[in-house]
Amino acid sequence: MTERLYYQDPYMRAFSARVLDREEVEGKPAVALDRSAFYPGGGGQPPDIGTLAGVRVVEAREDGEGHIWHRLAEPLSLPAGSEVTGEIDWPRRFDHMQQHTGQHILSAAFIRAAAAETVAFHLGADYTTIDLNRTGLSAAQVDAAEALANAVVAENRPVTARFVSDEEAERMPLRRPPKTEGPIRVVQVADFDWSACGGTHVRSTAEVGPIKVVKVEKRGPETRVTFLCGGRALADYGRKHRLVQALSDRFSTGENDLLSAVERLEAEVQALRKALREAEQARAAAEAATLWAQAPERNGLRLVQMIYRDRSAEAVKALALALQAQARCVALLAWIGADGRSQLTFAASPGVPADMGALLRAVVTPLGGRGGGRAEWAQGGVPAAGQVEPALAAARAALGF
Repeated sequence: MTERLYYQDPYMRAFSARVLDREEVEGKPAVALDRSAFYPGGGGQPPDIGTLAGVRVVEAREDGEGHIWHRLAEPLSLPAGSEVTGEIDWPRRFDHMQQHTGQHILSAAFIRAAAAETVAFHLGADYTTIDLNRTGLSAAQVDAAEALANAVVAENRPVTARFVSDEEAERMPLRRPPKTEGPIRVVQVADFDWSACGGTHVRSTAEVGPIKVVKVEKRGPETRVTFLCGGRALADYGRKHRLVQALSDRFSTGENDLLSAVERLEAEVQALRKALREAEQARAAAEAATLWAQAPERNGLRLVQMIYRDRSAEAVKALALALQAQARCVALLAWIGADGRSQLTFAASPGVPADMGALLRAVVTPLGGRGGGRAEWAQGGVPAAGQVEPALAAARAALGF
């Protein structure tokens, strides 16, 4: 078995070891060592990375026989029995120690503040999450749990880890029952939390740094809490502070007045959008009246056929709606975008004896296009811009124009 140096000293950054075996693991060369400071991952904490004899270690993992395999970016040109020096990626490891210890503290805090137990934990590259076994947490409960967690951090309580027997573990107030039998490794936050855990942790709660909940969301019968600890929390605060300062400068207002400034801007935008919609509708109605007056008439129907390249698809749709409001009118409109995409819109006034949905399908399907709709309205498209005119010509012919 590989001797776990990270259990002896989670702050060990470099170590020497002997190569036990070499093989390929999931397409990457890998070596097993007699001792290692690389944490192989587990319990929600990712595995360590670093270097081994100068070669990049992309992942450490444990097999079923107690060996830690170190997957490498390239083969290690050393035979079994050779001595090697390993070095873990310390900034990444310490970040994981902060997040994982912070999780223990926050999980225990949620039990005290909201009677909510942690059922899952995930330590990601940017955020850490815990899933709680209940929903309906109030903002006050979340704030209370966060405040309690940070109070424990400020008290600089010792964080210790040791292996205990099953009998001793049964006498401990473990937050969750252990998942394994035999010697159990218990991580204790002094007088606050006892957890069966194989991960790496800091020496004292003060090293965790600030704990900040950044998101709370319901996920089925559970609540997912996303949080940041230590360096991640400080980096997030710095990013958000710069964002607030930039917005404050942009609106020429103080930080406390930003929300009011945004609300005023939002109201102005909504008013402008409403005015723009009304203007576009008036323009479309006027244009529709002109097109209808100029359109050819047959059997009491007027046909408007147009292809637009200089306006948006939404503007063409608005024009089709305005034409639909004209008496006994059929509109065959097409929009062609700068990238060659197209959209056909067929519209008919109420009472017109023609099915626009069936008509559109009939003309675009032979061209490899798709579309459909109802009797008075249909939309679709064809694969190439050059097929738009043939599609409209076929529709016009089908209507007898």
